[in-house]
Amino acid sequence: MNEFTVADRIKWFAVTAGVAVAAVPLSFVLWKTPPGVAAPPPSLLPFFIPIGVVIPAVAFGFGVAFLLFGGKLLRVDGTQGMSRAAFLSIGWLLLNWWPHSNFHRVANGWANVVVIDYVFHATVIAATYVVAMSFSNSSASGRAPAKSEPALTTWPRRRAHRG
Repeated sequence: MNEFTVADRIKWFAVTAGVAVAAVPLSFVLWKTPPGVAAPPPSLLPFFIPIGVVIPAVAFGFGVAFLLFGGKLLRVDGTQGMSRAAFLSIGWLLLNWWPHSNFHRVANGWANVVVIDYVFHATVIAATYVVAMSFSNSSASGRAPAKSEPALTTWPRRRAHRG
């Protein structure tokens, strides 16, 4: 597995932070709150802003950084198609929260909430399945881990049963 240098980490952080800083105000430009949409009580607003806007924006920024720089993490165990699908799925699992949260924030009516949930939840479930299949395929491939990698078969270590 490729090691990340300090310069790599700085690039990831810079892209994540830059995209997140831009995404927070864009949340209110791209998804304008329509009149009549229920707003949380002012006492709860400080709890909704981080989970509904800031944290998804940071995840979105990390997803952009992952798609830009995470290619060096790809390891092909089995089919190249499965590795690419897992890579894109991880990207989606990080990216989707920003639009998902913002669509929820401006959803007007239960029909819109149902559409949002089907589109985002179904794709997140599919992406999770792809990542799980990719992981299980690479674990079951019998590939011996490199010396710098922990062997998956040795974790968690079991204590000998004393009878």
